[in-house]
Formats: sequence, C-alpha cells, structure tokens
Amino acid sequence: MSVKNTQNLESAEQQVARLQTQISHSDDDHLPKEPNMFSWTLEQLCESTDGDIIGPISERVEFTSISTDTRTLEPGALYIAIKGEQFDGHAFIDEAIKQGAVAALVSEDVELIIPGVQVNDTRIALGEFARWHRMQMPVKTLIAVTGSNGKTTTKSLLENIFAKVGNTLATVGNLNNDFGVPRTLLNLRPEHEFAIIEMGANHKHEIAYLTALALPDIAMINNASGAHLEGFGSLQGVIDTKGEIFQGLNKVAGRQAGTAIINTDSPGYKDWLNELDRLGVQNIIRFGTRDDAQVRISEFKVVDAENSTIQFTLRLSGLGFEESSHQVEMPVLGFHNAMNAASCTAVALAAGLSWNQIEPGLVSFTGVSGRLQKTRISSGWLIDDSYNANPESVKAGIDALTSLPGLATLCLGAMAEIGETSETVHQEIAEYAKNKGVLNLYVYGEATKTMPKIFGENSAYFDSHDLLAEALLTTLKNCASEQQTMNVLVKGSRSAKMERVIQQVLEKIRA
Repeated sequence: MSVKNTQNLESAEQQVARLQTQISHSDDDHLPKEPNMFSWTLEQLCESTDGDIIGPISERVEFTSISTDTRTLEPGALYIAIKGEQFDGHAFIDEAIKQGAVAALVSEDVELIIPGVQVNDTRIALGEFARWHRMQMPVKTLIAVTGSNGKTTTKSLLENIFAKVGNTLATVGNLNNDFGVPRTLLNLRPEHEFAIIEMGANHKHEIAYLTALALPDIAMINNASGAHLEGFGSLQGVIDTKGEIFQGLNKVAGRQAGTAIINTDSPGYKDWLNELDRLGVQNIIRFGTRDDAQVRISEFKVVDAENSTIQFTLRLSGLGFEESSHQVEMPVLGFHNAMNAASCTAVALAAGLSWNQIEPGLVSFTGVSGRLQKTRISSGWLIDDSYNANPESVKAGIDALTSLPGLATLCLGAMAEIGETSETVHQEIAEYAKNKGVLNLYVYGEATKTMPKIFGENSAYFDSHDLLAEALLTTLKNCASEQQTMNVLVKGSRSAKMERVIQQVLEKIRA
C-alpha cells in the first residue's frame, strides 16, 4: 500500500468522497469479534490511512487502544508518534514498547521491533482512522457542537439529557481540536446510541476538517462572538468558521437528512441560513428569543438568587407537532444558561426525543467545574468562572454576578487571543462592569492595565495572583465585619490561571 497522506489538510468534500470509497469496500469483518475486549487490526489501520505496513509481522496483529503518550499508555495499545513544534513522539517509541505497545504508527523511516504502519503525517492519519472507525459504529445519532461561548457547558448539558435516554459518548474535557476529536471518535463502541462531539477552532478551516471526520447527523452552533480573533481576523471570520460545521451534514449514505441547529439571537444567524441554503440542508431548527425561533425563550427571571435558580419558558412551535409551552427551573446562574437549555432542547427534539425525555436532563443540570460554580463564603458567594474568557462570556458572567443580592466584586484575568483590539475590548469590559453595578474591579495581566482608569474608584491592577488574592481577602474581611453581602466573580482566559486566586482565597478562608 502506498503512502498518500499530505501535509496539507484535504477539503471536507475530498475527505468525505475518499472515505465513502473506502467504506464501500469494507464488510462486517472490520468489526471486532471479541465480545469483551474491543480491538482493531493493523490491516484496518493500514487501509484506512493509506499507509505502508512495516516492521516484523508473523501473525494477526490487534491493538485494543491508542496512545500518543507513553506515560499513560496501556498494554496492548497502538502507539502513535505525533510530531509537534517542540516534541517528536518518535523519540519515545522504545519507551512505548517497554510500556506494552504492540504496534506503532509512524511518519519517519524507523526500525521497529514491533509491527507498524508508516504514513506521511501521523496526526492526519489519526483523523483518517477515527473517521473510518466512526463509520463502522452503529451509533444512532451523532451530534456536533460548536460556538464561541458555552461549548463545553452545552456539551455537558446534552450529555445530561441523552445519558438518561440511552448509552451516550461525549467529549471529555477540552478534547475538541484536530487531535482531541479523533481520540473521542475512537472511543465509540457498538453499544453507544448517541455521541456528542464538541468542536473548537482557533483558525479558519479547522471545523471543516473536524466535521469531515465526525460526519454528524445533527450540527449545532451555540453562538458566535469575538473570541480567538487572532486566528480569524474578524467577527466575520469567526462566523464563517463556525458555519463550516454544517459541511459534514448529509454526507453519510443511507442516513436520514441531517439537521442544523442555529441561534436566532447570534451574530451570523443570516450568514448561516445562507450557508445552509448553499449546502442544500433543509432541516433547520432555530432557538432563541426571536419570534421565528421554533424553540423560543421568554419570561426569564431569577427566582431564587440565593440558591442560583433560574426560571424561564420554552415555547415549542413549527416542529411538526402540536405547539406547547413549558416552564423550566434550573439550578444554575445566568440567562446564557437558558439559551443553552434552548439549544439543547432543539438538538434533542431533532434526535427524536420527547419533552418528557428532555426535561429531566434540564432540571437536574448543575453546571460544569470552573464555569460559574458557586462556593459559599462568609460575605456571600465566590463564583469560579476561571476556565476561560472572551468578551461575551465575561459580560454574561457579570450579568450573573450582579443578579445576586448584595454587592459585587469582579476579579478578571486578561483575555487572550482577541487581537489588536485587546486594550479597547478590556476597557469596554471595565465600562460594562461599572454600568452593571459592580462595586470593585481587581485585574491581573498586561492587557488589563488600563481597565482601572476606565472603571474609576475601587479598582486596581495587580502584578501577581498573590497580591490580587490578598486584596480580595481584605475586601471580604471588611464586608464581613460590616455585615455586608459581597459576591465575587473570578474569571479569565486559561493563560491567566485565575484558578490560583480561587485556591488562595478558599485556603485562607478555610484555614
């Protein structure tokens, strides 16, 4: 078998066409026969990646897992030697063998004492193998999720809904890129009825590649905003890239037509409608607050701020069944979580679930770690939203913070990847916080330095997490002594590591 991989990613259409050709020549023999131990053969890996078999082969070679890290490799695994900018997995092949690897996927001319497959690019080959595997699995519905804000929360809420109905696979952590999505797809097993695949991107064409691997039955865009602008150049670049997710719909022969889920309230709404028309995707469910939303939110309110309970109405109409309205209460903060509930309801309806199957997953959802998670402190609530940040998610966090009774303090770490407008955007957030009634603004990170000048009194920039945490503890101590209620939101991009502030404050409070 010749090596045909290229360094450049193929277009989604080329990838799908080649996959269909490969699958047309496959049969039931490609499925593992061992009932208790899932496995693949080296021949399947070779065929799906157009690679060359190398190394010693004296009998049928099977592997039961894949690994790119010798530290977590399990015996019986295929070791994939990934090359990055600052590392080369080929240097660890010997260690992988010591740990129990039974085969290797490589891109260099190496001498192996175990069987292997050689390709031009192991990362692309990983995607090809994952796509092939996805097509062998009898999953009933595969759902792809993307958006600028709330992807992981939405994915987790969908998992909470679907896991109550059938065996469900969902992306773990933030494995949502061209490395993580293939690894998630390779976790599909014959018993899975549903799969929820989160897709992220920091540059154009990345989601086109991911959706060509996953070939979803349902594709949803939660929203688009000015996140990762360095990789996209503009909000329009974000909108176009998120819209790439629909290119994977209607690509699996013999399946019912796929469904697109879009947000009527988001920038890009009309662009996505135009793209769906261009692609010939006719099944569309819209969610949001506008009248043309088939899953429409209304009457939102915080009914129990002390226990973080929101209430809203979801009106379902134009979906081929009798119009209905449902009042929903969820133990989470923020209007954006009502939007997440609407988007997940739209997805679940597209997958054929009834309202009675959807509601239990909504009302039992308590959020995701690092995303608006509340901890009771002496003065009020400490809200951990430190996992990540962009302008829209910061505003949503501020809205949630100021919806609680009492005074409000915002501790913000610098937002990353927002391009040349970074200083202006941070200043706009300072103004937004002030206008929303935030009393104190404490900031960290180079990009935040000008925010205190915009915010005015009760605002300060800090050179370290330690100093910020110390100032916050002093504020909380003063509020407690004066019997004032003070709620605190801690937020920032991953690079800001604002969870360190959370840790220090909780350690001192509990000491």
